[in-house]
Amino acid sequence: MSELQNHILNFVAKHPSFSVTELVSATPERMLSSRSTLEWHLGQLTKEGKLSRIGKGQYSSTPKASFLPKEEETDSALYHRLKADYPEATFCIYKGTVLAPLQHHLSYNALTYIETQRELTETLFHRFQEEDKIVFHRPDKKVFYDYIDISKPGIIIKPLITGSPLQEAHGVTVPTLEKLLVDIRSDADFDYLGGGESIRMLENAATLYTINTTKLLRYAGRRHCREQFEQEFIQLGL
Repeated sequence: MSELQNHILNFVAKHPSFSVTELVSATPERMLSSRSTLEWHLGQLTKEGKLSRIGKGQYSSTPKASFLPKEEETDSALYHRLKADYPEATFCIYKGTVLAPLQHHLSYNALTYIETQRELTETLFHRFQEEDKIVFHRPDKKVFYDYIDISKPGIIIKPLITGSPLQEAHGVTVPTLEKLLVDIRSDADFDYLGGGESIRMLENAATLYTINTTKLLRYAGRRHCREQFEQEFIQLGL
């Protein structure tokens, strides 16, 4: 380990939160070839989970939490029922309440979201209709605003985008934080979270949780909104 790396780690141990400017001021000139070198080392420590970015040029030695839906934000019974009936299919199932910690203006969302292969979505739509469920198949903005009340239980079925970043929570396949942040910018049924609200949700997510920016940008590229996120990451110092 280099002298500069030792210095950074010693500084971090004494400063639970700090700015790059503060670290630069505390670093002897003989160790500091350039500010960019210092920032590179901070980036490495962040990737290793030893630091967290808490703002532009701001770091904390207290690790952020990982985003994982709570058990009540999943639907284990529904997930396992569908997996039993369609064992070869991939399902991503979660409840709209999973969005609440990220929101600035809270809109209670009682909907259940089911994402699966495109060719299966219509089959599931008719199945739930026959079960007298309130269900919507790939709703566009007009259908969403005219017919969907997010405060009441219902089901939204839509295709699972290839390459979607997923994780497992309580035995159910659910979206990662990165997927949710991209989807609320891309899906018509999340239009009510658009504009300034989606930007504040990204800011809240960056404050509360660890965001895998590489994973998010890869998925955002599939959903044609990568440049938008790249610009916002620069503004947030991510």
